[in-house]
Amino acid sequence: MKKAVLFLSLFGVFAFANEAATHTDIIPRTINFLIFVAILWYLAGNKIVNFFKQRRENIAKKFQEIEEKLKESKSKKEALKAELENAKVKAKEIIENAKKEAELLETKIKAQTEEEIKILQKQFEEFKKYETQKAKKEVVETFLDETLKDIHVTSEDAAKLILKKVA
Repeated sequence: MKKAVLFLSLFGVFAFANEAATHTDIIPRTINFLIFVAILWYLAGNKIVNFFKQRRENIAKKFQEIEEKLKESKSKKEALKAELENAKVKAKEIIENAKKEAELLETKIKAQTEEEIKILQKQFEEFKKYETQKAKKEVVETFLDETLKDIHVTSEDAAKLILKKVA
């Protein structure tokens, strides 16, 4: 308020300093203006001051809220970055474990397959021996049947002959 009054009074001094001024009604105008400003200040001065004070406080409060939200979002961002790093580490571990498991399964399957191949080869050899013996037996029976048709020999005598031949 004091600054406004000082400004207006200096304005009036400078206005009268002009020698070429023909109108001298500047003083009543200045006085009227000062009275108007004083009345306006008296009626609305505290309200205007309070308004701007509250506005300043509201702006400061909103600024603090924004700063808090910014800090909170930064902390969340850091937490999410840490979680992301943990997830990356876990993903690498999972991949390494999966590779190890795949290698173990591969060796296990190879071992089982080799074992099955050995078993199949053994079975094949046994089957081959069995079939060979069976074929020999059939050939001997066929030969004996053809040979013994003409000769009348009992089966017991034929068995004795075969046993003597084998021994």
